[in-house]
Amino acid sequence: MSLAKIETLLSQKIGIAANIIGSHKIAKASETRQFACGLPDFETYFKVLQTSTHELEELIEKIVVPETWFFRDRKPFDFLINYVRSEWLKKSGSTKLRLLSVPCSSGEEPYSMAIALLEAGLSVNRFSIDAIDISKQAIAKAQRGIYGKNSFRGEDWIERDRYFQQTVAGYEVIAPVRNIVKFRQGNLLDVFSAAETKYNIIFCRNLLIYLEPTACTQVFNTLERLLLPNGLLFVGAAETGKVPSHPFLSIRQSFTFAYRKSDIIQLQSPLIETSASTELKQSLPFNKSHITPIKQPRTLAGNTASTAIVNRQSTSQLPSKAIHSTDKGSSTKTHSGLELARQLADVGQVEKAINHCQEYLACDFSNVEAYTLLGTLYQAKTENAQAERYFQKALYLNPNCYEALIHLSLLKEHRGDLVGAEILKQRVQKIQQTPQLCG
Repeated sequence: MSLAKIETLLSQKIGIAANIIGSHKIAKASETRQFACGLPDFETYFKVLQTSTHELEELIEKIVVPETWFFRDRKPFDFLINYVRSEWLKKSGSTKLRLLSVPCSSGEEPYSMAIALLEAGLSVNRFSIDAIDISKQAIAKAQRGIYGKNSFRGEDWIERDRYFQQTVAGYEVIAPVRNIVKFRQGNLLDVFSAAETKYNIIFCRNLLIYLEPTACTQVFNTLERLLLPNGLLFVGAAETGKVPSHPFLSIRQSFTFAYRKSDIIQLQSPLIETSASTELKQSLPFNKSHITPIKQPRTLAGNTASTAIVNRQSTSQLPSKAIHSTDKGSSTKTHSGLELARQLADVGQVEKAINHCQEYLACDFSNVEAYTLLGTLYQAKTENAQAERYFQKALYLNPNCYEALIHLSLLKEHRGDLVGAEILKQRVQKIQQTPQLCG
């Protein structure tokens, strides 16, 4: 019972989901700290945790996952360079580009961001990077800026000697790059409660997969407030199912998982962009080879769907009967089941979203969008085997479903099937210049 209390306390303080982190890991960390404090049992240790900020921080250090390396998942950094060269420099005037990395772990990500911007041609006085992590140990390592071989496990992206100098302790980030990044320790759920700084770009990758739905909602409320209009948000591959459809519009760039903040409020499937978001994308000065346009979605009746731009409403106001509609003359009613599932996912009700998708498939068992949405929902729950099954079903119905191909390739890569992942990536590259409708 005391372990359950500790898990609840951690959820309240830092938003973690015990079922994702693992009760065994939390129990082991708690036991280690209990013995370190010289306490007889978990019940006594729990009482200490309730009153000691220091001890809570010590326990968190045992639980956090400091898994990162330089230029992890290279594509977001390629996209960042292209964005600066193609869009930001043309509109920025004399303003400074402001970026945030949260959580920044031991510093590899924000330093990678800095190096990417230098490669894009920005001088050190044209941008600034804030980097925040809940772990004091990670922040201390980041500030030292010295790294071993494990931090360079990805493909070689730049000439290391240009930005690092080899020392006895490892590779040290050169001073001009270290000085760009401002590190500080803090909890994303509360560190920005009174922040006035606004950012053009935020990297928040591989945090949301560990959080409870309510904590995810709180995080996105914070990120929305911190991000400037038309600013960019980068998340991890397994987190796209958690990103609210408003105000974050997906930028369909392979393996980048970037979103643009928009004031347009709309109901849409997470798998297909509406005409409003397509028009927004077409207005960007990116080269067409870098952004894949998406065709206008079609309804179940086969007619071009109109863009649904509505006032934001709570999910309780949405009629559940819409997903059961059998009115063949109203494809909008039928399609609203997927829109409702998406909105439920937006507010953290993943299980209800899954149920709505499955009820929808009972009426339309060959709908590619529904299978792909189910895949992203199960991926958000880190139930990867189930997610794979739904992505495979989507690809059986539409072998060129862009969204399913990307997610399935990443899932295969995650479980070590590098050959299978590479085959799917090649298929993605082939269809990039020939947009396919996922449905």
